[in-house]
Amino acid sequence: MALSRSDLNALLGLQVDRYEASSRRVHAQIDIADGGDQWAAALDCIQSIRATIQRLVSEGSIGTPSLDVAMVFPHSSLSKFLTVPADLAAAAGEAGMDVQLSVYKTE
Repeated sequence: MALSRSDLNALLGLQVDRYEASSRRVHAQIDIADGGDQWAAALDCIQSIRATIQRLVSEGSIGTPSLDVAMVFPHSSLSKFLTVPADLAAAAGEAGMDVQLSVYKTE
């Protein structure tokens, strides 16, 4: 990613919640606030920035974007499932985003 945090914020029209630069790459993250319908909020976010993300990727200004879905996995559980709504998965795919699942073990 060749963009500064402030440039990325301005281009996306929102605030990047996490921006970490290393010698090899930059990681930027937009968080969806807790509460309410997070699936709908994620869909709205993707739809609002899709065109900009696609343009930035095609220009080489950013690398491959992703939708990272976090899931809590209680220590006492034997299994757990998560369903990503089809419209959200489709919107992410149309925006060129990979869909990742992060699992966090809790006590």
